Amino acid sequence: MRLTKPEEESELLAALSRAYAQSPFWRDRFDSLGLSSADFVPGFPFEQLPLLGKADLLADQAGHKPLGHLLAVRPEDIRRIHKTSGTSASPFFIALTQRDIADTHTSAVRAFKAAGMGPGDRVVHCLNFNMWSGGVSDYLPIEMVGAAGVPFGVGNTALLLDTIRTLGINAISSTPSYMYALRDRCRSELGIAPSELGLKRGYFGGEGLLQVPGVREDIEREFGLKAMDANYGMSEVLSVIAGEDGRRDGLVYHAWGIVYAELVDGAGTPLPIEAGARGELVFSSLRREGQPLFRYRTNDLAEILWAETADDGLLRMRFRIIGRSDEMLVLRGVNFFPQALQSIIPAFEPAVGRAYRVVRPKEGEVGALDVLFETDLPPGPERDRLADAIKAKVSATFQVRIDVSWLPAGRISRETNKARYLIRDRDEI
Repeated sequence: MRLTKPEEESELLAALSRAYAQSPFWRDRFDSLGLSSADFVPGFPFEQLPLLGKADLLADQAGHKPLGHLLAVRPEDIRRIHKTSGTSASPFFIALTQRDIADTHTSAVRAFKAAGMGPGDRVVHCLNFNMWSGGVSDYLPIEMVGAAGVPFGVGNTALLLDTIRTLGINAISSTPSYMYALRDRCRSELGIAPSELGLKRGYFGGEGLLQVPGVREDIEREFGLKAMDANYGMSEVLSVIAGEDGRRDGLVYHAWGIVYAELVDGAGTPLPIEAGARGELVFSSLRREGQPLFRYRTNDLAEILWAETADDGLLRMRFRIIGRSDEMLVLRGVNFFPQALQSIIPAFEPAVGRAYRVVRPKEGEVGALDVLFETDLPPGPERDRLADAIKAKVSATFQVRIDVSWLPAGRISRETNKARYLIRDRDEI
């Protein structure tokens, strides 16, 4: 158990007491467990509280529209409303107070500075300014670290390429997958190599694609830039929780003093946060006013690379994301993450596009996965040989069998904030 650090414990107990007093959701939940604010004293067995999931939050907002009983402040205290991207579930509305916004910026500034962003960077921010927090909440800290920000978003790649060249932009903030859309447009519309854009640094987030072997190297080789996994987070907890520093050997935790971190196994049992430990990250609010969360499951499976308690009594750690538990497929005893297929694509380019979709197998199915790839090749022997080569490569690399289906090149949308690889059925294309 980690609740042995007085600073973290006092912050967490204060947060629990505030939630009991101000959030009907938490008061009802604690009452159902036989708890009251009088129980939140030193020695309280915090890690015995049940885990909280995204479904709990969605059910609360569905039953108590629009912002749910989770809300722990007066409506007039809300300064900003975001919503989650909804890539793996329905979107959840996020209400932030002024302090919540400031905490979001604090962690992001720590992360961006550690990644090397600052004066001299002219950063084009290619995450849409819609209700997803990756837009405005991740953009403003770019200015705070002293870089020149260019808010652009996604949706007009041709104009983006022109803007990069016209303004002499030397850095980009985006999802890693969006770089492949830029690469393809450089070649097809401008007739130039992506490295001719002049980008020198890439600050990436929103998806874990840089953790897939070969993807970082591919982006760096194509664009001639240094790629940083600068932004790991989730809107409902904190937009930026961690990111790489110059060592690029794992994500550095930057949410200390704002979020309390745990690690649990598949059964939800707490694990020690120490080098070599693997499990699901679980986060709790220490300061969140609008919608405090306690023992919130992220579905992100992590390996701890290093951890210690700093002089301020708060956790510091490095970790890497292995994959998402809600996207992990178990096929004949093999754990498989669909985004891992990105690592084999370069062997088949340009005949095969970077975008693909894996159809989630139905309950009880253990046969070959149905994977939809894009190609310009017409039906015939050459395309059949390509499919056989892909199947053999996947089998040898991942010990997983797939069936290859083909879509016309460009059929799968790339103009999105996040790449999504797992779908329920073909109708989602």
